[in-house]
Formats: sequence, C-alpha cells, structure tokens
Amino acid sequence: MRSSYDQLLADHHRLISSTFILGFFLSDKAELEKARDRAVKSHQETIDEAKGLLSHCDGEMIELYALVSELMLTKQWFLTDGVAWVVKLVHQSPELEKVVADLVNSVNAVGVNEGIKQGFQAAKDSVRSAEEVLGYDEGAKDALDVAIKAFDNFHISVLDKVADLMDKPLSVIKQRSELPIVKENYEA
Repeated sequence: MRSSYDQLLADHHRLISSTFILGFFLSDKAELEKARDRAVKSHQETIDEAKGLLSHCDGEMIELYALVSELMLTKQWFLTDGVAWVVKLVHQSPELEKVVADLVNSVNAVGVNEGIKQGFQAAKDSVRSAEEVLGYDEGAKDALDVAIKAFDNFHISVLDKVADLMDKPLSVIKQRSELPIVKENYEA
C-alpha cells in the first residue's frame, strides 16, 4: 500500500512537470491552468483515497495482531495448564471414582470370599496361625498404603510432552498427536 502511495505521488509530480511542458504547446494560458487544476485535483483525490486505505489497513493490522496474540496465549495456556486441568478433572470425576470404587469393591469381595474359603479350609486342617494359611500376604497392607499414596500423587508424564509443543505450529501438534507418545519413556 505504501509503494502505491509513493507511485501516485511520483505520478503527481510528473503530471505537474508535463503540464508545464504542455504550456508551451497550448495557446491559451487559462486552458492550460484548467487542465493542470483538473489533473492536480484528480491526483490529490487518488492520493487522499490511498491515504485512507493505508490508515484503514493499519487499523485492521492492529486488530489482527491483537487476535493473534490472544490465540498464542490461549495455545500456551492450553498446552501448559489446560490439558493438565482436564486430566485433573477426569481424575477427580465422579464417573472415574465410581468405576475405580466398583473395581476395588469387586476385588475386595472376591478377596473376602477367597479368605473365607481358605479360613474354613485352615480350620479343617487345624492350622495354628493365619501366616500358615496358603495365600496369606504379610505385606499386603503396606502394599495397599503405597498404592493409595501413588494414586493420590501420580503424575502423568505425557503432559510434559504436550507442554513441549507450545512453540510448535498446529501442523506439528497434529502430527505428534497421531504418534504413540504414551509408550515412550514409560516404565510400569
């Protein structure tokens, strides 16, 4: 837009110069001045229109810059905090809590049933202590405490990989989203 304005200004000056040269060929001075005034007025209108367009484009550029900045901040938040927030919401969701509770209750019920069966068998076989019963695990309570603590404090390592995409374009993010990132560096 700026080069168009400069070109119009150069044409304007050339027209004024050529009008002066035409003056030698025109016999009537008044006619020459009218032609020059019309040309100057026409070019001035074109220059004013170009200035208006340039000003309008500057305003639009500022608005677009603000929108791009907002999108960049949104992307940054989403990749650093947003995904972790969603995972935290899932982790604390009543649906997940119910599924885990149902699983734990089912495991406990099966464990109790097996314990009752083994208890009756031990009573029949005259076992002297619970430690002698087949399947008794002395460290089960400690293992359960460790598992509960790990569940409460677990960190999802793939979230770090998502945050690493903050400065990447959307095409790279989409490409990485199709890769199996969970298996990388995962130790069970």
